[in-house]
Amino acid sequence: MMNNDIEPFLYLIAKDLINRFGTDLSQITVVFPSRRARLFFNNYLYHYAGKPVWAPSYLTIDELFENSSDLYVADNIKLIALLYETYIEVYNTESDVPSVETLDEFYFFGEILLNDFDDVDKNLVDAHSLFRNLKDLDQLKDDFLHLNETQIEAVIRYFQNSFQKGTRLQEAFWSVWNILGKVYSEYKKRLKEDSIAYLGMLMRSVIEENKLNEGKQYVFAGFNVLNQCEKKLFKQLKECSLFYWDTDRYYLESNHEAGRFIRENILQFGSAIDINSFDFYANNNKKIKIISSSSESGQSAYIFPWINDLNKENFTEPDTAIVLCNEQILPSVMHAIPSDKVDNVNITMGFPFVQSPIYGFLQVVLEMQIHGYIQSRKSFRYKYILPVLRHPYTRIIFPESKMLEDKIIKENIFFPTKEVLGDIPLFSWEENVKGLSEYLLQIIKQTGVAFKELSEYKDVYGGLYQESIFRAYQVVSRFSDLIASGELNIEKSTFLKLLKKMFSGVRIPFHGEPVKGLQVMGLLETRNLDFKNIVLFSVNEGYMPGTYNENTFIPQFLRKHFGLSTVEHQESVYAYYFYRLLQRAENITLLYNNEKTQTGKAEMSRFLLQMLVSKQLKITRYHLSAGIKPIQSEEIIFHKDTGLLQKIREQYDINYNREAHRLSPSALNTYINCSLRFYLQYIEGIKNKEEFSEELDNSTFGTIFHRAAELLYRDIGGVDARNFDPFLVTEERLKKYLSNDSLYLNRIISRAFEEEYFKKPNIDIKQYNGEQLINFRVIRHLMRRMIRFDMKRTPFYILGLEQSVTALFDLPEQNASLKIGGIIDRLEEKDGTLYIVDYKTSGKSKTFNEMSDLYQQKNGRASHAFQTFLYSSVLVKEQNSIGKRIVPSLLYLQEAGKDDYSSIIQYQKEDIEDFNVLYPDFEALFTKTIGNLFDPNIPFQQTVALENCKYCDFKDLCNRP
Repeated sequence: MMNNDIEPFLYLIAKDLINRFGTDLSQITVVFPSRRARLFFNNYLYHYAGKPVWAPSYLTIDELFENSSDLYVADNIKLIALLYETYIEVYNTESDVPSVETLDEFYFFGEILLNDFDDVDKNLVDAHSLFRNLKDLDQLKDDFLHLNETQIEAVIRYFQNSFQKGTRLQEAFWSVWNILGKVYSEYKKRLKEDSIAYLGMLMRSVIEENKLNEGKQYVFAGFNVLNQCEKKLFKQLKECSLFYWDTDRYYLESNHEAGRFIRENILQFGSAIDINSFDFYANNNKKIKIISSSSESGQSAYIFPWINDLNKENFTEPDTAIVLCNEQILPSVMHAIPSDKVDNVNITMGFPFVQSPIYGFLQVVLEMQIHGYIQSRKSFRYKYILPVLRHPYTRIIFPESKMLEDKIIKENIFFPTKEVLGDIPLFSWEENVKGLSEYLLQIIKQTGVAFKELSEYKDVYGGLYQESIFRAYQVVSRFSDLIASGELNIEKSTFLKLLKKMFSGVRIPFHGEPVKGLQVMGLLETRNLDFKNIVLFSVNEGYMPGTYNENTFIPQFLRKHFGLSTVEHQESVYAYYFYRLLQRAENITLLYNNEKTQTGKAEMSRFLLQMLVSKQLKITRYHLSAGIKPIQSEEIIFHKDTGLLQKIREQYDINYNREAHRLSPSALNTYINCSLRFYLQYIEGIKNKEEFSEELDNSTFGTIFHRAAELLYRDIGGVDARNFDPFLVTEERLKKYLSNDSLYLNRIISRAFEEEYFKKPNIDIKQYNGEQLINFRVIRHLMRRMIRFDMKRTPFYILGLEQSVTALFDLPEQNASLKIGGIIDRLEEKDGTLYIVDYKTSGKSKTFNEMSDLYQQKNGRASHAFQTFLYSSVLVKEQNSIGKRIVPSLLYLQEAGKDDYSSIIQYQKEDIEDFNVLYPDFEALFTKTIGNLFDPNIPFQQTVALENCKYCDFKDLCNRP
């Protein structure tokens, strides 16, 4: 019991039955709307009797019908497959043109039709009258005698407008409607021959064939809305039955929608107990809070203060419940329950299967099987393979998956074949749906066996995930059996849709003590149960009342005329659930979401509005909002302690470690732009996960161009990487590469693509996708522009292509010496002057006036010039460069087509004719700047120039825009 004043509904029944029959209830059958109530009922029997009791037997209403029939209810997949066969047979008999509709196309229509047939039978509707042939609209007047003339005209007008021939849609509806009666009768005949049925058909057969066992004593408890089969059953068993209605005077004695069905039921069947014993509004002790929330999931944040306000020492008694009108927020609610304050939690609604890891795993596997395979290539597409390789379950059953993923990415394998993937069963392609279902069963089984051995999944979630794997196996196994027997003949795409639909309704049960602790449940699971403390989440229109499923082939006015369920019917059911749940509760908290949606603002339930306008209820209202504050990001700083300084010297100081790394211009540019990024990327070695895509990013595009440019000049000079001698470039040598057919350039660029992008030879240009082909042509265009630019400068000698250069730079104040160097794109000599040519496929040339412009962060650094100056400094330090003029140049290919374009860098608006003149000033400022790397007083910290953060891999870490 909840307390001494308010007795739960099930307790009232337990008390009344023991008072009537004593403690031996073994000859009584108690029928509840659902299984859940029986667990609580047994507990109440024991509490009231105070000693052991011979408990009654329990059934749900569906089980009572099933136990009275020779038929059994088949699953929907089989039922719809048989409905399809019947429909096609009838259609082909009635139509001049045979149907070409496949089961794939029919399935979802079949679901609607099966629901309609089920509703028709549960309500004992004359299907012949309902699905009558409407060719002669005048005959309708003879069938609706209870309607007045205006109503009859409205019915006829509806059929004329909706069903009469004129459009393809109207003709299709007309032709289908006129055969539904025959489909219905033939379908039921076929099912009966196989001793199977859908639930409505089974219930109707029990009523019409009078198969009920009327000799027992029945107790019907907690029912509300009854279909016609249930009403007939109640009437037939009335003399040997007791009826207990869970109701309240407030909605019973008024015209309230919550009492719509209860009032009728009491008149027909009476009540075993006093129905006027409780009044919802008469209880002035109720504490009711209505709270609005700014988000759906944010409502769960209220759980902690709600539990604190209850002041409960423990949650042993099941008198407190969290009820979810929107069951999708269960995961956030689970995580919001404080384990240190709530020692017992019983989650009755089950965890959604679609939120389990195995569902995500099966999704990526099925996508790979159905959409990822190219039969003409006999290979998969990489973008369907990678999600499978990256899934944690793949790592469990196939430990080498990480190595295979790295191989595909490193070698840019866009279409992995069997040779690449090996003989791994996970990557075998199944051509037909039978093989696919067997393949899935094997994968699920293998996952379950491997998962069970993992010690890190021994907690409650491990058990939940293991159970979800088992349920996945059950569902797929059922499909596999139907497919193997030939009862289900579908395409692979439909198989995927059906699996998703089946999985969407699967719930994974939590294992707990049902009648102990804090209860977490959905609205339907609260039927017959009462709680002292209740919090309801998502009390919004659309959830309370829920959205009525309007997928029906029967027009609403016909549904209403024949007594089938309608929108108003559904709303009355929800109203009863809502008010019944609150009628015995003392502490009631109702939360709703008022966030803006695409269609407007989320609305509170109409039931809340009904409560708010009542003068009898004392309601307090609150708004739940997050304390939103601007992110106060503390500056990220890494101070150079002794250990970090030692690590820096080990990596870069040649005096400390003879094998120290070389510092490249790119690394030094990073250090100048942002010392924190340099620390993360080069000191700690943190790198962004390498992405793999058929699309070319800027970096890959630049790499391909650089390789193509190198191959071009190697081709001109007839040199390779092992045998390089300086060679002369003339205008004549360059001309042939500008020929209209582009054969030379195409060959060179194709090779660059193969080496730097496809990672394998002999890729025909016909195999390029659209974007790759566009980039190919852009590179060819830039190559032509470079050739024309170089023709103006001929003759000149090329001394090196993609040449690696290194020199030592001493830092006397830090007692350090650094190896600095990199790769020069092209090193030329013309008239005794060395030219350092650096290609840039993007950006624009920029002049600078002060040497400090190479280091300052405002208005954009001259970082490209800095890189070329550094190469020049390296050449100055090389012995063979002494005495030669050095000219740094940047070849911006976007500008190279201009007649007056010069690649020579300008300093103070003048071309640099010899870097040797600038070298002393550059070296002094450079050694001072790079010396800061070893200064313990200068930490690694974030840049002040936010433009440097735009493309940084670590900007999220720094909370930078």
